Amino acid sequence: MPQLTAALIIDLAAAGEMPEGMNAHIFPDGAFKAEDGRPASLTQGELKAWRMDAAIAAALVDALAASGKPILYDYEHKSLYGDSRAAGWIDALAHVPGRGLFAHVDWTPDAVEAVAKKVYRYSSPFFSFDRDNGEVSRLLSVALTNTPALPDLSAVDLTRRFLPTEKEAEMADKEDVAALVSERDGLKTTLAALTAERDTLKTERDAATTRLAEIAAAEAAKTAEAEKAEHAALMTEVKEKGLLAPVHHDWAAGLALSALRAFVESARPLAALSRQTDGKGDAPAAVLSPSEAALCQKMGVSPEAFIAAKKGV
Repeated sequence: MPQLTAALIIDLAAAGEMPEGMNAHIFPDGAFKAEDGRPASLTQGELKAWRMDAAIAAALVDALAASGKPILYDYEHKSLYGDSRAAGWIDALAHVPGRGLFAHVDWTPDAVEAVAKKVYRYSSPFFSFDRDNGEVSRLLSVALTNTPALPDLSAVDLTRRFLPTEKEAEMADKEDVAALVSERDGLKTTLAALTAERDTLKTERDAATTRLAEIAAAEAAKTAEAEKAEHAALMTEVKEKGLLAPVHHDWAAGLALSALRAFVESARPLAALSRQTDGKGDAPAAVLSPSEAALCQKMGVSPEAFIAAKKGV
């Protein structure tokens, strides 16, 4: 069922004789409304009056008993704005046919004095109601107040929609702005920290990249130096062991290391064989030319077979 909330004001002094054990008049009986048009103005004219009767009152009495908690009686409905200081506590409700709903309020000493001295004169219940039929569905709180809207103070006077005052709204806006500014500053601080961390990581990455490049360059230089030394050693072997005729030394020197290594590997057996069959000292009697060595290697012919074939020509 659709529910709305409202408040109204009753003259404490004009409530008449109280039922036994009760000391506050909360609602009148039957249909009731305010002279300013409420609840019609709250419901776009759909609801003409609120309602209180024995059945409605019984539901409120049962709800209070089931909750096990008294209902707050505050000052000027300030509990709606966060100030929950109590003027008293409703611990019992009773319905009187034709008169309405009454309550027993356990007043605080300050409230007793305020009512006695007429510092406060009116009672204002804050309640929810059924939009379809106007029945009071829940008593939320009651307040001592001095803000009647009508001259007939012995009847229901006012329904109020509890919206923030202009000052309260302004304060709330300022608090919201302060919260947003604080959040913005926090985000800026976080962003600055993340930016600094990013820059640090970038610097570390650049340093690592530079170091890796230096290591790679050093390794490349070391490898090049080793290959240069191996190439020189192979050329020395070519010359000292007569693996090639001197006229072909420049050709061998121009070979890449892998090619020169392959040539020397294939030419060594030929040189050894030449020394064994020459009989005239260490100098080789015959050596293969580069083209012969390449042909021998390409055809898969052993150096011995090649030399023997060459001698038989």
